[in-house]
This record gives sequence, C-alpha cells and structure tokens, in this order.
Amino acid sequence: MDITDLDKMELGELVKLAKTKKIKNIAGMKKNQIVSELKKQTQGATAIKPEQKEAPSASPVAMQEKVEESKFYVGPTTPQIFKENEFVFPQSYGQDKVVLMVRDPYWMHAYWEITSAKVGSLKAQHGEQLIISSRLVLRLLDVNNATPEKPNGLSDLDIAGGTNNWYLQAPNADCSYCVEIGFLAPDGRFFLIARSNVVHTPRAGVSEVYDEQWMTLEDYDKVYGLSGGLGIGLSSGDIRKQMRKKFESLTSSGGSAAVSSFSKKEQKKRGFFLIVDTELIVYGVTVPDAKLTIQGVEKKLNPDGTFSSRFALPDGKQEIPVTARSSDKVDTITITPVVEKKTV
Repeated sequence: MDITDLDKMELGELVKLAKTKKIKNIAGMKKNQIVSELKKQTQGATAIKPEQKEAPSASPVAMQEKVEESKFYVGPTTPQIFKENEFVFPQSYGQDKVVLMVRDPYWMHAYWEITSAKVGSLKAQHGEQLIISSRLVLRLLDVNNATPEKPNGLSDLDIAGGTNNWYLQAPNADCSYCVEIGFLAPDGRFFLIARSNVVHTPRAGVSEVYDEQWMTLEDYDKVYGLSGGLGIGLSSGDIRKQMRKKFESLTSSGGSAAVSSFSKKEQKKRGFFLIVDTELIVYGVTVPDAKLTIQGVEKKLNPDGTFSSRFALPDGKQEIPVTARSSDKVDTITITPVVEKKTV
C-alpha cells in the first residue's frame, strides 16, 4: 500500500488498519493522528535494500554442461556405515563326535558332542530303562602298534552330567591312544556313541635319534690338506704325498718312533699311536687396492683389504715376510713375523 493512499481513507478504515498494525491508544486519536502513526510504522518497516548487481549470465556451453550433470544427480547422499556382524560360535553342531588332543607326554584333552537323537536311538534299540541305568563313560584305548578293535589295554572314566570336555592322564609317554564315548551298562556291555582320532604322545626325555654325521679328525686332515692349508706353494699332489708319507711312517714298523717334518709320533704298542700337528695363521689388513705378498707369493685381498693365510708349522725357526705395496708403487711396507717351534 502506498503512503499517499492513507489520506484518502475514511476514519473507520484507518482504525481497522491501525488495529491490524497493532498501534496502541487509537481510541482517542483523530484521523490525522492515526494517519501519522501508520505512516511512521510503514516508513520504519520499509527497508531500503542495497542495489544488487546482476550475476553475469552463464554461457550456453556452461548451461548445457549443467543440464547434462543434472541428469545424473540424485540428491545428497548419506554415507552408510557398514558394521561387520560379530561371529558367534554355535553351542553345538548337531554331530555325535569326540576329539582327542595331546597336551604333553603324560596328559591329553578330549572334547565331545552327543545329540539327543543318538541317545533316543540307543534307548529305542536297547531299551530306555537299560540306557537310563547305564553310566556315561570315556574309554581310553592303548592302540600303540594295535587297533581300536583290539587295543593293548583300556580304562574307563565316568563323565559328570553336562560335561563336554575332560583332561585324561596318559599311562605312558611316546605311545598311541584314542578314546571312545558311550554308555556302560550294569552287565558290562558298552554302547558306543563315537570314537576319536588316534594321537601319539611325545617322548618324555631327550631324543635318541642322531641326525648329524660329524667329520672325524682324520677326514678333516685330508680335506684341509687338499684345500692347500698345509703350506703355500704346495700342489694338491705334493700334499697327498706328504700325507701318504706321514701315515706310512706310522704304520710301517712297530719299533722306533718315526718323526715327520711337522709331527712327532710316539708308539708304545702295535695299533696305538699319537699324532700332534701344529699350524700358524697369519692375518691382517691393508689398503684394499694394495698388492700383498707373503713369503714372496702374492696374496689376494678381501674387498675391505683384510687377508688371512694358514701355514704348516714344522720344528725350527720360520720367517714369514709380509709386504704391502701401494697401487702407484710409491709406498712399500714389510713386516716379518719370526716363529720358532720345538717338539720334545
């Protein structure tokens, strides 16, 4: 409504309008006063809105893309939270079954399930009164090198009502067992419900099986000698000759002791002898690209510059010069260990 229209309205119309606008104390007002109050309220309620700039119109291509996207828009989606159902093991599986497990050499554990259908079948077959008067037992069978039908021995264990597992003591370690569950009648008859698997208890001590085949000292001497460990510069043929001579000297006569260049043998009686050998290990480190010689023989270095050589150590004095020369042949260092051995 325009403000100028208020001046044209009758007093009754102005009063009704003032009441709708909730203007107070209009009963004693004149027409010009009511018009003045209505104008004040109308002017105060009319807010001057700031000028809004028109948003730039979208291009035809953008509008077309927006239309295409709207074809696949199905509204805001609420993410669904999937909770994995917790697995609950059933109280029973509906099978007449007994399982035997080994705990240690002298203890085993058995658990079982007996269905009401099986008990009902036994009652129907043998008489309800007979089954009610029978005892539910767990029968332990010794089947070591035997069968459950013809066991080496057996023993019965009474089962308390409502029990579905039990620990059993094994009479012997390193033995095979199985169990049967059933009703033992007063007259001694046994009504089988289920038979378990066969288990074997472990040994109670150290195993008597020896898997390792250890090399003897004689075998070691042969292998070590053929590998070149008895001296530098000896061929495998020379080493074999040395070994042959040593053993021939020990077995050729039963008289005086035969002494080789690197051992001494004392023979007190035929077939009894003693051999004592010694060896020397020379090791060290130098620059990895250096050239190394030991007793004039070139020695190959390890990638980190370390080296190691083994020597036979005969009686007498032995000098072992070790020389390292730099790759540019400018620096040379020689260290000579001197070793003396005497066998008595």
